[in-house]
Amino acid sequence: MTNKKRYITIFFFFILNISSVNAEQDVIDANAWVVMNSKTGEILLEKNMNQKDFPASITKIVTTLVAIKERDLNEVVTVSQHAANTIGSSLALNPGDQILLKDLLYGIMLHSGNDGAVAVAEHISGSETAFAKKMTAFTKTIGAKNTNFMNASGLPNEQHYTTAYDMAIITQYAMTSDVFREIVGTKSYRWESSLWTKELEIHEKEEAIRYGLSWTGEPLVINHNRLLFLYEGANGVKNGFTHESRYTVVGSAKRDDIEIIAVILRSNNVDTAYQDLTILLDRGFSLALEILQEEQKQDIKDEDQLNLSGRDGSEQKQPGESMTKTDKIEVSNVKEEDTSNTGIQFVFALIGFILLIITVYNIASKRGKGNY
Repeated sequence: MTNKKRYITIFFFFILNISSVNAEQDVIDANAWVVMNSKTGEILLEKNMNQKDFPASITKIVTTLVAIKERDLNEVVTVSQHAANTIGSSLALNPGDQILLKDLLYGIMLHSGNDGAVAVAEHISGSETAFAKKMTAFTKTIGAKNTNFMNASGLPNEQHYTTAYDMAIITQYAMTSDVFREIVGTKSYRWESSLWTKELEIHEKEEAIRYGLSWTGEPLVINHNRLLFLYEGANGVKNGFTHESRYTVVGSAKRDDIEIIAVILRSNNVDTAYQDLTILLDRGFSLALEILQEEQKQDIKDEDQLNLSGRDGSEQKQPGESMTKTDKIEVSNVKEEDTSNTGIQFVFALIGFILLIITVYNIASKRGKGNY
């Protein structure tokens, strides 16, 4: 399929699904969200996807990704007093504790340990401030233009922000790393016994019971991302919460050859957050499959047209003339381009008509319901 036809197919499906997106906006609690086809980068659904907001602990996606890219995961990290004193979700680390970088990354992505995130930042850049600048610079190189980090954990700061779209493209990039993918898809991870505390044990036992995991008393950190336990095909990635951000979640799931990334920002509570995510992933898979099937149909039509054009070319060859296979393909491409122009005009005329109907419908609906 030519790029032009591919874009028309995608745009056509987008227009046809505007009414269903409007319906979803009525049931999705989150203030901003986006659904992306991870393989193609296509945005399937969105609302306020470029609106800046606090990310909370989904910040740790970038913390972990930078660490994976820059360091050997077998390096030993020494926890500082500053890291140990970090507020919020904690791995109960103490000043002077030594732990493998790999273990820390599992601790910050599964248990969401803020102290671990700061320890990683200091180990790599000397200070959390310097590491935050590195995080911001890195994300800008992969297209996250509306994101700025002030810390490694996601604790609230007026200058610490992102967007749903930026987190989707960051996650799309992160999931190309086998190491990152393995970490975020892990439901539980064996913790270093010398660093296992009563505080951690109590918390992780509660998490295991909540998700229906058997608890044997072994030192295990449990993944706080409920999506892994709730959704078929879920394979990551991170949840977050602060009072300032409310609930944020980045989720990923794969079914057959389709992988969908969904991001929600500012959902009211933990239940609405995962309900939002489930609805968006379901709709994302449905749309991605529809687009794929339509593209496959179009590919068959294109192949049939190419074969037909080739046969026509051979029949029209004049005596004494020689037409190569390349010449036939060029002739068919010219014919395809001529016919596609008429098709494009028809599609855009149809799109305009559909938009007009939707606009009239929305105006009439609002007048009937009043402001909301």
